[in-house]
Amino acid sequence: MQSKDVSPKNSLGVSRLEATRQLVDSFSRVPSQWIEELGQARGEYLPLPMWGTLFMPSDSSDVRQIERLLRPIDASGEDEQCLSDAGWQEVADTGIYAIDFDDELLLGIHGAGYNFYDHHWSKLYTALGYRWHTD
Repeated sequence: MQSKDVSPKNSLGVSRLEATRQLVDSFSRVPSQWIEELGQARGEYLPLPMWGTLFMPSDSSDVRQIERLLRPIDASGEDEQCLSDAGWQEVADTGIYAIDFDDELLLGIHGAGYNFYDHHWSKLYTALGYRWHTD
């Protein structure tokens, strides 16, 4: 795994949480409803993760690194099995799901009511090997 030692926003010297926020802030946000409506217009059904916003990494190096971390979803429940059957995969051990949609990588979180930074985004930051923060 390659390490991206300097962020696009030159965030060296910030806390790990702030560096993680900068990573997530660099992603485009896409309302799940837009993807759902686009699928319906095409006569396709794509199950979506629970959280109503999807995220699209805009930096091609982020996309490549995330794609290298993809693995099958541990389909322990009916919802997870449905997402897995539709082509969603998990990004490493982050609880973040990913799918290719119209040649774009979409990320989603199948959950609600807790801190996504603690449970998902910080794990992605670590899995990507970034070191934009001070220890």
